[in-house]
Amino acid sequence: MTQKILVIGAAGFVGAPITKQLQKDGFSVRALVRNKEKARAILGDQVEFIVGDFTDKATLEKALSGVDGVNLSVPWKFESAVARDVTSILAAQGRKNVRVTYISGTTALPENRWYPMIDEKLKAEDVLTRSGVAYTIFRPSWFMDALALFVRDGRATVFGKQKQPYYFLSLADFARTVSKAYQTEAAVNQTFVINGPKAMLMTDALQQYCDAIHPGLKASSMPIWFGKLLAIMLKSPDMKDFIEMMAYFEKSPRVSQPNGADAILGAPQTTVEAWLKTQKQA
Repeated sequence: MTQKILVIGAAGFVGAPITKQLQKDGFSVRALVRNKEKARAILGDQVEFIVGDFTDKATLEKALSGVDGVNLSVPWKFESAVARDVTSILAAQGRKNVRVTYISGTTALPENRWYPMIDEKLKAEDVLTRSGVAYTIFRPSWFMDALALFVRDGRATVFGKQKQPYYFLSLADFARTVSKAYQTEAAVNQTFVINGPKAMLMTDALQQYCDAIHPGLKASSMPIWFGKLLAIMLKSPDMKDFIEMMAYFEKSPRVSQPNGADAILGAPQTTVEAWLKTQKQA
């Protein structure tokens, strides 16, 4: 019988490629989304859609009915609450074998929890590991696909002095990793660090992206204080949150070390160079 996976936040930046990969690998996918038409335009017609709010327990109970797995792809401020609701519903129904997969982060370590996003991710991890419900937690490095977010209004900008290299990872490789986890019993109740094949500084990765996608555009660095000022001038809460995140990464927080994920789930192979070729063809 085909396994059915519920993806909460299936039309999002991370949720969409995971949804598509699960379908490609033969899973039946149910998507909990807020806007069905928008989600259908992204995911196609082969997905079973449930429209609703992931903060509503009645909606979650409906969405969880009959599924074999659940992937959480929600905004970070809601992660621990959604993880708690999902696992409590499954536990109350006696369905602790339903696997919950969760995307944490490469710097999700106790010494970094002073930053609110990391504190929230560690809380979500703790909810899952203590719930008694089957889980797989991923701590991915920076996604190559996020490089496009640093290019705006004809400028390519990294905020802050980003001196720490990261193993840039393609979303496509990560989606394959998540799907593989659902096919592998060895991934049950494990936390995996997922790195791309090569470590790069943010500015170097961004310049490589610009050379391929925006020829002639030079990547530059901008002080955090100036980014904060811009966010105030533009009255942009999203930009404010982004600058605060970059201020966190400017401090070069300690990252999670490889812990055997490649042996169980396969090693991500896509380099930035190979990924850029796919972007140019798109």
